[in-house]
Amino acid sequence: MTSERSGSGERDGRRPQPAGQAESASLAAPSCIACVQPRRGHGVTVATYYLARALAARGLRALVMDLTGRRGRLQWLITHNQTRGLTVWAPRIPSPERLGEALARAREQATGKVDVILLDMDGSYLQRAGGVKAGIDYTLIFIEHGEMGMREADRLAERLDATPPPWGSVGVVLSRVSVASLQDLPPSTPERGLPVLGELPADYLLAAGDDYSLTGEEPRAPHDAYLGAIIRLARALVQMARIVPTGRAERDAATHAPPDVPDPASQPDERASR
Repeated sequence: MTSERSGSGERDGRRPQPAGQAESASLAAPSCIACVQPRRGHGVTVATYYLARALAARGLRALVMDLTGRRGRLQWLITHNQTRGLTVWAPRIPSPERLGEALARAREQATGKVDVILLDMDGSYLQRAGGVKAGIDYTLIFIEHGEMGMREADRLAERLDATPPPWGSVGVVLSRVSVASLQDLPPSTPERGLPVLGELPADYLLAAGDDYSLTGEEPRAPHDAYLGAIIRLARALVQMARIVPTGRAERDAATHAPPDVPDPASQPDERASR
């Protein structure tokens, strides 16, 4: 009987992979979720951060990538909130035409350490990058509750993902929703039929920042209505985008990934960008 192993360590004519590459190949890449808005002012950065916290509470390791360049609010959130299983990363923002390449590299580096990557970015930037073809698994469009906001969402979604619902990968989150309107929220947008995955209370801007705390006191947590809305949104997103745990590399993650993408599972708290 002939041996299957040659003197060079090959089996069946195939060269064995290094341990790190073999582990990486056996793990699924993290889901990539874009959180965008047609126009600034809908609290996307705050929502993205707390959405990542809600996903971490469900046992999913989350990485928030800041691709806006506006890091003041995110820095405040990092400073005053600490969550296991959540990492915030503020890399150098690539040009739109190179976003796909940058995301592919980030997903490769995060494989085995992160289950979901949440991208905080502007809708116009994602549009210039080619929309979901840049490597986005699902997109949340945050819009103002109302007819104008619905039209904006439909127009932006058409530019980001030409695939019509229910086969597309774009959903809507309504902002500035009053308590009186909660019972009458539409299930989808009127033109493209984009699913409405959640809503944010009308006072969502108070969810983080010094204005929400009394002078001289420690900053307080977001109000219960906001947190409840975020938890419901996280549940809907997990179902719609089919976000699942991707597994974990058995070796020390630092061996196979650059320091720019820390391992949430090995960090007691999330870290601010250096």
